[in-house]
Amino acid sequence: MSDIKLAIEDGIAHIRFDRPTVFNALSPSLLQELIDLCTDVAANNACRVVVLEGVGEHFSAGADLPKFMQDLESDPQATADLGRRATDSLAALPQITIAAVQGYCVGGALVLAAACDIRLVADDSRFFIPELDAGIPLAWGGMGHLVRLVGESLAADLVLSCRHFGADDALQSGFASRIIAAADLRAETESLAQSIAHKAQIILRMTKQQLNSIRNGTFDASNDAHAMLAALADPDARQASLDYVRNNIHKGDRRQR
Repeated sequence: MSDIKLAIEDGIAHIRFDRPTVFNALSPSLLQELIDLCTDVAANNACRVVVLEGVGEHFSAGADLPKFMQDLESDPQATADLGRRATDSLAALPQITIAAVQGYCVGGALVLAAACDIRLVADDSRFFIPELDAGIPLAWGGMGHLVRLVGESLAADLVLSCRHFGADDALQSGFASRIIAAADLRAETESLAQSIAHKAQIILRMTKQQLNSIRNGTFDASNDAHAMLAALADPDARQASLDYVRNNIHKGDRRQR
């Protein structure tokens, strides 16, 4: 039985951790499934947005340490690197990615959320990074993602203290972009995903390329002119421009008259 679910509809892929009895803890098999799903989704040109979420009341309680300990005995290097590969697979998706976080978002789960482009958090969300208390360093590329989002000083504090923090702290630190009432999280996430999915695909792919180049330290603004010209030559993007002018600028002109 699969521990992760994929549903794609109207250009939106929902990837759901499906182990609610253990707060969607991330087992090695679940991470391998996530890697495989990301490979499939990346090749799906009809998909424009990916939503990462958990089944039930929690995003994920982080790594399933007992499961990892079992697999480390048989294949230590591959097992220890699974989380990093899963995080990289998620970060490399050409689609826009949204993490919809509620309840617990712990350790490795926080790293996966950090690898997404947007993080929406419910007002009941609880975060912490317990790795050092558990006798292991923060792995999976987590330090890089965390420093990028919240800065070096706060990242060091959160990792070294292993302290808990809530939705307000996540928003103020820059980790989250919005706080949403828990009862409304699914609906608000779907609304945002649909809004993004209706934009021209070439624009979404270019924006994702810009984001990834900034994260990788390779951003070059001289490429923006080429991107602009490519967009103007794309039928969907050109139609979006015409629609925007007709629905916004011309309406504004009529109001002024």
